[in-house]
Order: sequence, then C-alpha cells, then structure tokens
Amino acid sequence: SFLLVLDTRFSDIELQEEEGIPTEEFLESCYAIVPVLDKLGPTVFAPVKMDFVGNIKKINQKFITNKEEFDTLQKIVLHEVSAGVAQVRNSATEALLWLKRGLKFLKGFLTEVKNGEKNIQTALNNAYGKTLRQHHGWVVRGVFALALRAAPTYEDFVAALSVEDCDPQEETFYKAMQRDLNIYLPAMEKQLNILDTLYEVHGLESDEVV
Repeated sequence: SFLLVLDTRFSDIELQEEEGIPTEEFLESCYAIVPVLDKLGPTVFAPVKMDFVGNIKKINQKFITNKEEFDTLQKIVLHEVSAGVAQVRNSATEALLWLKRGLKFLKGFLTEVKNGEKNIQTALNNAYGKTLRQHHGWVVRGVFALALRAAPTYEDFVAALSVEDCDPQEETFYKAMQRDLNIYLPAMEKQLNILDTLYEVHGLESDEVV
C-alpha cells in the first residue's frame, strides 16, 4: 500500500540521545503524510491541510535559522522555553503543539481503518472526537462536520491510497495495509508520546480553543 512508498516515514526515524527526535526527518515525515488529507477530499479537507502544513513550515523556519543547534524538536522547544517565548503566538513550540494534535487525529483515523472500520466517515468522526474536537470551538467543529459529510467511501479511499491497481476487497491488499500500519503507527505513537511528556513537564499544553 501507499505507506510503503512514502519518502520519509516515522518508522524510519532513528531517535538521538535521550530520545531526541530529529527535526528534519520528523518534518519530512509530516510532509509525506499530507497526501492522506488530499485523498480524504482535497476541497473539504483544505482547511485541515492548510493548518497542518502551516505548522510544519513554522517549525522549519525556526530549524533553518540554526540547523545544528535545533537538530532535535526538543532543542527547539527548550530553547524557546528558556527564552520565554514558548507560548507566544506563532512560536515553533505552539506550532508543534498543533502539529502533534493534527498527527494524533491522523493516527486515530488510520488506527480505526487498521482495526477494520469500513465507514470512513465513522472512522474520521471517532478520531476527531478523541483528538481535535476538544480544542475546537463551534465554528471549527462546523467546518469539520461539513468535511466529514463529504468523506469518500472506503473503497474509493483505499483505491486512492494504493500504489497500483488492486482490489481493496482482496485479502492480500488488506493484509498488506495492515502490515504497513502495524509498522508505521507504533513509531508515530512513540514519537507523539515523547512530545506529550516534554509538553507536560514544561507546562506547555493549552486548553485554549480555536
């Protein structure tokens, strides 16, 4: 399935000392997953994609100011914490906060699919309810509700993710997708857990809704 041909995957990332998450590889892995949003519906999911890509770019802008100093995500966050700007709007730390929330939504959705949910709308709704919904006000929730109604069928989504023509009903395809996700999702989850701990330790989580 398509996860195998992603240029950079979370499962390929090698953590540095003290579980340092390499900035460049992490951002590349985030960029690589953006096509999933396109497959879900390029028009209706445009606001989600824009937010996701925007946060990647903000972190990258910080990274390129000093690639050696900011070679891990933790170093970027700790630098902004010590400078007293971690919770300033548009900081790299704030961008990473929202990026990890977006990734949790995508991870939740892909987990639903891996666990056998064949209704894409249900899978998205379940993932949204467990992740992003609590951070959104009623306007943004409305945008999401609209996007969910336009979600593709399971067959169309799987066909769009496939590298080559294949039958999404075929057992071999389903097993290949399961194998891919069983490698990809645990790596993604481990890195998100590391970031969650970092944010909790430094009091960087926020209850603010958008």
